[in-house]
Amino acid sequence: MIKIESVKISAKKKTDLKESLIKKYGVRSEIKDFRILKKSLDARKKSDINFIYSFGLKLDDKEERFLLKKYNNITELIEKPYKVPFNNSSESSNNVVVGMGPAGLFSAYVLSEAGMNVTVIDRGRKVEDRIEDVENFWNNEILDSESNVQFGEGGAGTFSDGKLNTGIKDKEGRIDFILRTFVKFGAHEDILYDSKPHIGTDVLREVIKNLRSYLEEKGVKFFFSTKFISFESKDGEVTSLKVADLENNTEYSMECDNLILAIGHSARDTFEYLNGRLNMTPKAFAMGFRVIHKQAFIDAAQYGDDYRDLYEELDPSPYKLTYNSKERGVYSFCMCPGGYVVNASSEKGRLCVNGMSDHKRDSGFANSAIIVQIKEDDLKKDDVFYGMNLQRVVEENAYKTGNGLIPICTFKEFVESFGHHSGLSFDEEFDCENAFKGKFIKADLKDIFPDFIAESFIEGMLDFEKKIKGFAKSNPVIAAVEARSSSPVKIIRDDTLQSNIKGIYPCGEGAGYAGGIISAAVDGIKCAERIIVS
Repeated sequence: MIKIESVKISAKKKTDLKESLIKKYGVRSEIKDFRILKKSLDARKKSDINFIYSFGLKLDDKEERFLLKKYNNITELIEKPYKVPFNNSSESSNNVVVGMGPAGLFSAYVLSEAGMNVTVIDRGRKVEDRIEDVENFWNNEILDSESNVQFGEGGAGTFSDGKLNTGIKDKEGRIDFILRTFVKFGAHEDILYDSKPHIGTDVLREVIKNLRSYLEEKGVKFFFSTKFISFESKDGEVTSLKVADLENNTEYSMECDNLILAIGHSARDTFEYLNGRLNMTPKAFAMGFRVIHKQAFIDAAQYGDDYRDLYEELDPSPYKLTYNSKERGVYSFCMCPGGYVVNASSEKGRLCVNGMSDHKRDSGFANSAIIVQIKEDDLKKDDVFYGMNLQRVVEENAYKTGNGLIPICTFKEFVESFGHHSGLSFDEEFDCENAFKGKFIKADLKDIFPDFIAESFIEGMLDFEKKIKGFAKSNPVIAAVEARSSSPVKIIRDDTLQSNIKGIYPCGEGAGYAGGIISAAVDGIKCAERIIVS
């Protein structure tokens, strides 16, 4: 099979990709196999936007050899699929995974594929019940502090855009394995080749249910509404854990030889318990606001004002922006084209937001976190929870400001509340009612953050105006607060991925080793691999 790279296809009209290849390269023999390997978008010249493809083709051997010699962009396609390590041990061990986000689910998946027994617990409910809990919160303001946007089957990513791009290196093929697993259980095949793949929360929910059903058939045991309370150890090794059955208000113990702690970045009570038992340190993170534009504005800025007349197949456009002041960085994070701002709270009396979108990204609104670095210098090294407590204070401020609802204002209103003179002639406020999941209220957001965050946010927004004309001038709506971009703590582990208590594997985003669905899933796989080969 051969690989054809850097094939430019105009975005101005729909194209039969096979026919285009046949014509471009003079293919004569039968195409026995055809795959899209990669698809990206080149929108640098707005009047001539193109898709850039890489393809895999299986032709007869003679024609493949001819094309390999003739074209510099054609090479032999060499595939090295990821293989689950083989478990050499004949002894059965008790492997418990705490948390059903991507780190927990993929660690359980790989352990199960290796033939090992696995028990998975989560304080939240199964995804179909969790959806009811979340919608009840959004519609009726009734928060279930154990089953919500942060906790439950699928983790926080279940109520997100479902972005699957990552910057981590991967020579072992784990990322491709993860993407193919998603497709196996119901995701669209385009995630295998799109340069910025995303599932969408609507599709991800079905994928998670299908994955759970498969794992149950393989013998994996799932316990929902089951909260990790504590663990016991002997001679520096974990022996058991205590859990609470939240449905029946009882507690019991589980034997445990290996414990994967995939607890997520919002398990603050669990962090507090672990402090003093496991080695932990404060970690840099970032906080800010969700910023909402009309998606049509972002599309015109990225594709050109006349993009609708020129192009047929362009998806709602994302953006990525960064700014570095003398003090700290400001950047876009978890940008959701065609998405919603969601109330992502998990603690009573505190409020935070996140971004979410369905697979079609068709809400009509674009939103992104615009967040400000909280650097290591800002933290107190002798206070593991300095950053976490700062998050709590900010979320309490947001809750009080909005009286329990998502507090919002326009960027113009926010700037003017500080007495700034931006020099911009702001556009009129636009209707954003359908940009939210959860109730919202207009409010003065000035006193939610410490001044250094608010000032840096304004400075960054004004710089982004230079990079995307109208980004600030269009008077976007800002929603408070984006406080949980990543974990504010790190649970220390050694080269074997274990904590100071052997058999405990701190894992994923909550433990401080990942920053999104894919990186968390990769970390879960790595922890599973260590257990399999140990």
